[in-house]
Amino acid sequence: MHIQHTNYYLCPYCSSLYTMEQPFKFRLSLLFLLLASKSYTAESKCSKTCDLALASYYIWEATNITYISSIMQSNVVSKEEDIVSYNTGIIKNKDVVQSQTRVNVPFPCDCINDEFLGHSFHYKVHNGDTYTSIAKLTYSSLTTREWMSRVNVYPGTDFPESATVNVTVNCSCGNREVSKDYGLFITYPLSSKDTLESIAKDTKLEAGLLQRYNPGVNFSQGSGLVYIPGKG
Repeated sequence: MHIQHTNYYLCPYCSSLYTMEQPFKFRLSLLFLLLASKSYTAESKCSKTCDLALASYYIWEATNITYISSIMQSNVVSKEEDIVSYNTGIIKNKDVVQSQTRVNVPFPCDCINDEFLGHSFHYKVHNGDTYTSIAKLTYSSLTTREWMSRVNVYPGTDFPESATVNVTVNCSCGNREVSKDYGLFITYPLSSKDTLESIAKDTKLEAGLLQRYNPGVNFSQGSGLVYIPGKG
């Protein structure tokens, strides 16, 4: 049957046809779609936050827990013992920690600017510091030079005297669609020695589970972050 276009409304948002006798239905449909669209765009991109996350800090030579607790202070870390308590069997002496090992540092997992999950630490710059050295060495690759450039106003190689910069570390609250068994997640910087299998072995988790929490990530890429679930 041939349809006379003048007898129908075409809804531009839902691709549906309404007869001249159905203008009220059309207006309700259009209003619903507009309100739904408005509600969706106003919603925070990271409305879910966590009370706690962990950062896997790779110990470099000549550092200790006292130093780490000073640069990663937050409302959950104010002293060395706050870190020691999350590293049973790893830290035996807070003043002497073996280099080239990892320790877990607790930190809050906040929603920053309604855009992403993370926490911003405040670091007082020292002579010779750059965004690269702060990201790779001071904060043990928990962030990157590019990320620091994004969240700070300084050029990254020339800081004012006694300047303080933001060091933002990303975190994860997990994905309940993958598993409901894990409530604590570790922000884990990948190194050149890491593989999916080696991390699975070290964390005593199934490789498939790690991959599902980090879809599309190559665990052998030598850099970048992955998120490791824990019971916490």
